[in-house]
Amino acid sequence: MKSKRNISWKISVFALLFAVLAVISIGCASADTIYVPEEGNQTIQQAVNNASEGEIIIVRDGTYNENVDVSKSHLTIRSENGSANCIVSASNLNDDVFKVTKDYVNISGFTVENTTGDWKAGIYLHTVEHCNISYNTANSNNYWGIYLV
Repeated sequence: MKSKRNISWKISVFALLFAVLAVISIGCASADTIYVPEEGNQTIQQAVNNASEGEIIIVRDGTYNENVDVSKSHLTIRSENGSANCIVSASNLNDDVFKVTKDYVNISGFTVENTTGDWKAGIYLHTVEHCNISYNTANSNNYWGIYLV
């Protein structure tokens, strides 16, 4: 009888540990990766709009004519092969190429260029914290390459 209780107790403890680990692993799901261009994400802005917090956006080589508003936190936006191969040129010359207004955003590996408007930047960070801007090149921007307010 004691042996059956001991086995029953061990099974209960094992089941409880398994349930706890299952619940914990749900919260630790890995981030998805979004590629640009790809169906549904032809532009960097579309990818940002479609992304959820924690996702990674990888931009393939090429020249992208757009202005990107990053208004979601916990995003990583990076080029696939570095700034020499991935250029983001302002489509609206009077606006920033990248405008970041949320915390925990990482932007890496782009050439940002052609903002000609007053007080505009290749990468503009407005009242944000814990952002990482690295391995970028800024060309032909009227005021700033990177501007942090």
